[in-house]
Amino acid sequence: MRIPLLLILICCLALPAYSQDYKKEEAKAFFLNEHFEDALAVLKSADAQLRNDLEAQFIQAVCLYQVNQLQEAEAVLQRLSRQEGAYPECWLYLGKVSHAMNRFERAASYYKDYLRRLRPNHPNRSMVWDEIRRCATGMRVQYQRSDAYAENLGPGVNSAADEYAPIVSPNHADRLYFSARRKGNMGGLRNEYGMPDTRFGQYYADIYTCTAAAAGANWQNARSMGYLLNSTQHDMLLGFNPEGQVMYFYQGWRPGNGQILVDTFRNAAERTVSADVFEGPVSPAMGDEAPFFVNDTLIYFSSRRKGGFGGLDIYRTVWRDGSWSEPENLGEQINTPYDETTPFLARDQRTLYYSTNHPNFSVGGLDVVKSVYNQYAMLWTVPENLGSQINSAGDDAYFRVSNDGFTAYFSSSRKDGMGKRDIYAAHFKTFLPEMELPVPQLTAGKPMASRVQPSVLEQEGELAAQPAAEEMPVALPDIAVPQSGEEPEEPILPVAMGQPEAGDSAAVGLPAGAAVEEVWLTPFLGGNAAVGFTAEEKLQLDWMAEVMTASTDPYLVITAYVEAPSAIAGVQVYEAVRRAESAAQHLIDKGVGSGQVFVRGTLAEKGALPDGARTAIDFHFYEPLSSGGSAGDMAVVAKLAVEGHAINAPLLFKVQVASLSGAYKSSRLNGLPVVMVERQMDSPYYRYTVGGFESHSKADAYRAKLLSGDFSSAYVTAYVNGRRADQRLAEKHLSEFADLKHYIR
Repeated sequence: MRIPLLLILICCLALPAYSQDYKKEEAKAFFLNEHFEDALAVLKSADAQLRNDLEAQFIQAVCLYQVNQLQEAEAVLQRLSRQEGAYPECWLYLGKVSHAMNRFERAASYYKDYLRRLRPNHPNRSMVWDEIRRCATGMRVQYQRSDAYAENLGPGVNSAADEYAPIVSPNHADRLYFSARRKGNMGGLRNEYGMPDTRFGQYYADIYTCTAAAAGANWQNARSMGYLLNSTQHDMLLGFNPEGQVMYFYQGWRPGNGQILVDTFRNAAERTVSADVFEGPVSPAMGDEAPFFVNDTLIYFSSRRKGGFGGLDIYRTVWRDGSWSEPENLGEQINTPYDETTPFLARDQRTLYYSTNHPNFSVGGLDVVKSVYNQYAMLWTVPENLGSQINSAGDDAYFRVSNDGFTAYFSSSRKDGMGKRDIYAAHFKTFLPEMELPVPQLTAGKPMASRVQPSVLEQEGELAAQPAAEEMPVALPDIAVPQSGEEPEEPILPVAMGQPEAGDSAAVGLPAGAAVEEVWLTPFLGGNAAVGFTAEEKLQLDWMAEVMTASTDPYLVITAYVEAPSAIAGVQVYEAVRRAESAAQHLIDKGVGSGQVFVRGTLAEKGALPDGARTAIDFHFYEPLSSGGSAGDMAVVAKLAVEGHAINAPLLFKVQVASLSGAYKSSRLNGLPVVMVERQMDSPYYRYTVGGFESHSKADAYRAKLLSGDFSSAYVTAYVNGRRADQRLAEKHLSEFADLKHYIR
């Protein structure tokens, strides 16, 4: 980060030419060229000479601040501020020190002290007022609840130098790339014009890679990508295409004086020395930077090009009809007179992460914010700061979420790091839904809304194949629901009254000795999604809908079973869950909320289904549901189709391996235990899980085994009484199931 012009001018003008001291001049030269460690070393060697020199002490304080020694810097600044003739900038840097420590109220007070010492027309006044506004934002944001935390990747990756712009390999979750300006880079020390300068020069950026012992953890072994990729110029990896077969990187002597190159590579042995220039509208010469290649047809980037709102703005360009479109500004919902940069568009093509230094959204410097595109209003939502667990008073940028949906990587210049900028990981306790795979059919046939509307990414590979559109079963004629106290006409209501027979399931969570009459829901046997329900089945669904709409916050789990397949397990369980969806849709059509119904499909051992059926679906409520004329006089409980099936355990841990908008057509699920697909009815995604464990540790060990095999993404999920548990639900049941503490940590 360049030292502010303000400070350069102060140091250049404050020292009278006739009294310059050699040691101080040497320290000052290092200082102005951002060699802060060297400047401190010189000042330390001349400590006795410069002990009472205000300017030398001020330079020392600022250098200490720049190398992250905040307490030492604060002590020097406090001492200087008590001396007669102290520079007003002492209070400015006291504010910066407190700001970096997240002491927002104290920082604002120091900034105001600095303003009182400035003349009314001083050019720094607006800059300082922005910092005061950022402190106000910090005081507000620091109390927001966050389900994420940031972690420095440590000395195996970071150093006292400058590391930034992390990118996870799209094919290898344990491989991370980043850029760094550190000792040993190809070009050596150079000045701003690219000429060698071993005294005051800076290292130009090279591209590095590192690996992890386990996906997303223990990053280490940072090493240069070598001369086939790096050069004597600035080299910065920009991204890959989704398949990982195309690489984009920047090469140039300085920002705005370089070019974007494109190449294909898998390892160093397959690389060539040359690369092609990217032919598109994103041009460093136009002030464009930080491009995010969403796919082969969509690019988001930031730019200072004319016609924007001021500073860096975020733009997009789309490949259509054989050429790239003219870059389009995302509009005033995203862009401001301040800087908006380093965009990242999530898989849902609606959620945009980027960094801004707008005082209303930043706690200091660049902060990572999130905005979601509303396709109906055709507007982006107001940016939301990711919170003080992620953002800092430094520059937080280059934020990118990995494909696992739980981890993101970014760079930060926060003052508790190891150097200028470090690489950090952001860990989220719950899965980020915007990282689900996209669902193309959601926008099929709809026109493009406006010039700021994101496009829809097509799915790729064998997991992308979508099933043919299926219509819901034709509804049978309505059948009257009997009134209380009346005998129903044929067909008979398929709900067993009274106590269950031997072998029937017990009510989930039903209080022992409850003085209630039990209503047992019977399973549906046979049938498929293309055939409507029988009259008896439809009558039960109608009765369930009536009970649910009259209850408080009911939550129903519908499970469809199919005999273990002889072909592709993913397709088989998908066909089963489609049958469960038919029942769920019937309830929704009767007024039940879509967020109150959870459907799942799984495999059953041959012969496990009753009465020789090949398929079955059953119904049970996450919590006992009461109905009837007075509260508690009738309890709705379930008769499960398959007694003892693993997925019906009160507490269950599984491992999610895919999230799609259709059938999992790969054979990779074949032979794996407890294959299941699930869907929340208010979500378009089908989540595929395997395994069934009573403890989190066993599930986590199985997850690691899957990651070492054919799967690039896998994470543990938990279920309580059949319902998928988020953090809130897990915390609610922690006293009942102690092992959930490992799930929510």
